[in-house]
Amino acid sequence: MDLEQTIVAISSAPGIGGRSILRLSGHDAVRLALSVTTQPGDVTFAGSQVVQREICLPGDRKLLADFWIWPTSRSYTKQPQVEIHLLGSRAIADLVLLDLRRAGARLAQPGEFTMRAFLAGRLDLTQAEAVLGVIDAHGEQRFQSALRQLSGGLSGPLQNARNDLIELLALLEAGLDFVEEDIEFIEMDELRMRVTRIHDSLSQLRDQIRTRSTSQSLPKVVLLGLPNAGKSSLFNALAGSDDAIISPVSGTTRDYITRRLQWDQIDLELIDTAGHEGYDEGDVIRKFMAEQTRFATQDCDIGILCIDAQVGMTAQDHSLSQTLPAEQLLIVATKCDSPEVGTPAWANHATSVTAEMGIGALQQAIVTQLTELELTTNDLVPSSAIRCLGAIEQTLGALATCLDGIAGYHSEELIASEIRYAIGQLSEVVGAVYTDDILDVIFSRFCIGK
Repeated sequence: MDLEQTIVAISSAPGIGGRSILRLSGHDAVRLALSVTTQPGDVTFAGSQVVQREICLPGDRKLLADFWIWPTSRSYTKQPQVEIHLLGSRAIADLVLLDLRRAGARLAQPGEFTMRAFLAGRLDLTQAEAVLGVIDAHGEQRFQSALRQLSGGLSGPLQNARNDLIELLALLEAGLDFVEEDIEFIEMDELRMRVTRIHDSLSQLRDQIRTRSTSQSLPKVVLLGLPNAGKSSLFNALAGSDDAIISPVSGTTRDYITRRLQWDQIDLELIDTAGHEGYDEGDVIRKFMAEQTRFATQDCDIGILCIDAQVGMTAQDHSLSQTLPAEQLLIVATKCDSPEVGTPAWANHATSVTAEMGIGALQQAIVTQLTELELTTNDLVPSSAIRCLGAIEQTLGALATCLDGIAGYHSEELIASEIRYAIGQLSEVVGAVYTDDILDVIFSRFCIGK
């Protein structure tokens, strides 16, 4: 792509809207944008501003439009940039786009505006991917995750680790330059401590990526429990539906039922499962039910263990509670229909679907727990996670070898080479070092105009 050439595209979303927006970027952006107006010669602007001009349309018609002008490098792409805000008509936008192309602007390729921002140093690669995450976000959670990454939620820790490693490498190489004078710029104990700290921080980031962000799936909240524990009734109450069949007959629910919900701008998948009970190998139906329950519970974010308050916690309930970590489990007493039952000592929450008691409190507890999970483990969009995971693994491997070398009193040249390799891996993640193939993979997924 010719980065000096002025590009143009419609940057507003297709469909009906209040306005249509055309975007130009390049050294000739201001002149080309104003060439389609009744004042084509007025192209001198000292700073960023919004001006109103008449656009010439076919048939001697004219239309007022707002021109948002960035005449210097203080723009998204660090090039002169113009946005033309028109009435929300795709037909009019297409006419103006045609005139701009006739004037000499080239139609932008998918993601070319964001690529120019990256190449100019306005964004790093993880932030560029976050732009796509904002555009493609489905639901508030994905949108907020992409915004956090765009503001440096991922690139910040990676850049810090890279900068620390560059400093360590400089100190090591300075010592190698003065090896004959026996001058040590950094002691091995300090080097080991600092490399260990970097290794631990990247290990934590890797674990976060593995935990949540390599998957596009919604957080899973699964209702578990013995037959007739009130799971299906609670599912219907939480979901506000009658999807789950309710019956006093044991084994009514034989498959798991899912419902996508949004509570307080938190998107989640609520799952009702069959009652947990033992079975004989020859009992095909109950074996199928158990397998479906186990499949639905895999990788769940929160498990809701439903226990009939009239029966109390049984040995089977206790065994079932051990299948999930304590921090992912909420124990809920169901069928607390009478006031004297209260909240059992073994339960986190007491509920009664019949009396409409405790449902809102349970829902809020789920939201709180998912919010904490979101804040700690989902600060990056999935595409970044997939791309970064391999590079972080390679970096950790190099740092582990580096620590082994320090412990084994290996030569500083070998230790420096491992640190240099780790820096190279992190540089590829944030885009300090990149190839055309990497850029093609990332920006080919953008739409035109972004």
